[in-house]
Amino acid sequence: MPDTNSTNTRKYPFIYGVQYYRAPTPKRLFWEEDLQRISECGFNMVKFWAQWRWIHRKPKEFFFEDLDGLMALADKYRLKVTINLIFDVAPTWIFNIYPDSRMIEASGRAVEPRAVICRQIGGYPGPCYNHPYARSAREEFLKQVVARYKGCRAMSMWDVWNEPESCVLFRQPHENTLLCYCDHCLHHFKEWLQIRYDSLERLNEVWGRCYGKWNELELPRTRNTFVDMIDWRLFHLDTLSAEARWRIAAVKSIDSEHPVYLHPVPNTLYPFNPVTGVDDFQIADGCDCFGGTTNGVPAETLQTVAAAQGRVSYNVESHLCAGSTAMYPRLLTVQDFTDNFLPQVGLGIRGFLHWQYRGESLGAEAPAWGLLDVNGQESANHAGAVDFWKKLQPMAERLMTAALEPPTVAVFKSCSNEIFQWCMNGNFDDLHKGTIGYTQLLYRKNLPLTYVNDRMLIDGLPASIKLLVMPNCYAMQQSVAEALSKWVLQGGTLICEAHTGGYNLSTGRHSLSLPGLGLSEIFGIRERNAVAVAHLGTSKADISIDNLTPDLAKAFDTFGLGGEQILLLKTVDDEIIWGWSRYAELEGSDLQPIASLSGRPPCIASKKVGSGSVYYLGTLAGQIWEKEGALAGIIDSALKAAGVPLAKEIWPGLPEGVRLDPLKTPYGTAMTISNRTDEHVKFQLQFEEPMRSIFTERKLSDHTQLGLNPGQAELLVPGKWCMAE
Repeated sequence: MPDTNSTNTRKYPFIYGVQYYRAPTPKRLFWEEDLQRISECGFNMVKFWAQWRWIHRKPKEFFFEDLDGLMALADKYRLKVTINLIFDVAPTWIFNIYPDSRMIEASGRAVEPRAVICRQIGGYPGPCYNHPYARSAREEFLKQVVARYKGCRAMSMWDVWNEPESCVLFRQPHENTLLCYCDHCLHHFKEWLQIRYDSLERLNEVWGRCYGKWNELELPRTRNTFVDMIDWRLFHLDTLSAEARWRIAAVKSIDSEHPVYLHPVPNTLYPFNPVTGVDDFQIADGCDCFGGTTNGVPAETLQTVAAAQGRVSYNVESHLCAGSTAMYPRLLTVQDFTDNFLPQVGLGIRGFLHWQYRGESLGAEAPAWGLLDVNGQESANHAGAVDFWKKLQPMAERLMTAALEPPTVAVFKSCSNEIFQWCMNGNFDDLHKGTIGYTQLLYRKNLPLTYVNDRMLIDGLPASIKLLVMPNCYAMQQSVAEALSKWVLQGGTLICEAHTGGYNLSTGRHSLSLPGLGLSEIFGIRERNAVAVAHLGTSKADISIDNLTPDLAKAFDTFGLGGEQILLLKTVDDEIIWGWSRYAELEGSDLQPIASLSGRPPCIASKKVGSGSVYYLGTLAGQIWEKEGALAGIIDSALKAAGVPLAKEIWPGLPEGVRLDPLKTPYGTAMTISNRTDEHVKFQLQFEEPMRSIFTERKLSDHTQLGLNPGQAELLVPGKWCMAE
């Protein structure tokens, strides 16, 4: 893992700039004026697309006139350049020479090359990644581009993959449109399975088949058979990750000086997911730094920074100026950029590229997305973006030296479990809502927070992580369960939910007891009377809890709760906690009951396990985290058991819901602070030294009262940072 404490700030600067060129726009007549303005704004980075179809027009013919001119202008105006290699716009000749390179849908239909909203020049989505000759053609294009521009003075970074996924047309997974079912994928899938299972007999055992030969293998086409479909999608995750590693290595073999990275849209399940997308953690392997298309916090930013695994992380595609022909973008102020960008800085993002500079003029994305209007006029968005950078730029170099606080809490994200959820439900709704819910609760509690995956748990979590939250983790590998048990027994604190380990991915079978994979024996906790909440028949009329407040009663009407997925539990302290979808009662020795349904055995309980603790929720709870209830109190209890201090113990006076992220540098500690509540808040904090608010330009001391509107963010730095040196 890269050592961020020894980051070379020359090689990895705090970047701030724009995506500029996606052929054929903007027109050449605008280039010099625009790049000069970008430079005069103080921006330090522009991104140009090098598109396979636009450049590699014939097998031995390359068109570099556009990029040559743009690189010369960038150098003239002292701008650094990231070149984004775009392979998903394949030249026409590829499909003429290699007609079998087309991707094949599960339905058997070939995906014909076409123009789409974000690839107006056609050739999308390109050939199958397992087609060997198509890769050779991609390699020739890559070598030509890298060799041509690696020595340019303006050259700064290579981005080898823009938002990797199977195909934007089929982003929301459906059995009939999954990719790719071509003969090349079939061949490589068989090889992948032979490595995974060692023998055909082992595959038959797990899949429940009776194949006599490997050539009898049927490609999975039905999601509700579970294990074969999960293997099929994991194979495609590995295929895309192998493609990423190849691109990175190919660039480095030619240019060893400039950093190489790629940037996915973070897998938060909507809109990007592991069934049709990539494994963010896996695809970061080999990158020098890492990027993401991230907007807002915390989930997208946390996913990007966690997947980077210690690498410098950038937001290289900010979509604050999003819009379309049908809906023009909103007008942004400097406060909008501040409120969106500063919390990302607090979580580890070290630079931003706006998508894009001049508004789009092609197709349904026009006339949106730009800091400039289509006609080149500087919009309110331009002024806001420029003003933000003018405030932040003097602090940027020092912020690059800021180390993140070691995470004390982690949320578990498993691609295998995510794929299983789609196989089970046809969507990701419950898992998505639960993961986001726990993330929001933990983020608002000001905890140093991260995401971890299967591989990280098996390899051993960082010692700083004391509390692990596993939302709706129904499917699990045996090796993950064993690593989890070891971690808890050695002192970790776990929050998990109903039916944890209910499906054993290592055997392809449902577990006989819950929690599964041996966890019930190790934890000494067993589920009984498990049932879908919908079968309980609970409705608003059935609920007769004395402390049901008017707001809670109103929630049933407002949110359509009752008689469906909602479960209302009563804690031992006579408080209410909401459950969702699943219900199970818990039994086991030395259980500490927390909440139950109408006097029944506990549905939620905690227990000491070895040197650690388990908080077992026999329901799903993160899905409705915003409702009034006691889930936050359960998390507080788990934090206490884990020995993780609450924010109010570290920062006396900090209101609940106000996020503070310290940024410790050799020059002193700065901090980002943001109000995540819906109300204006006022408070005072104790500072080790006089501070200054960068965006309000206020001087702050221990006696200064701070005020933040809903959503408002600020950057506080030591006062000496603002003094002339």
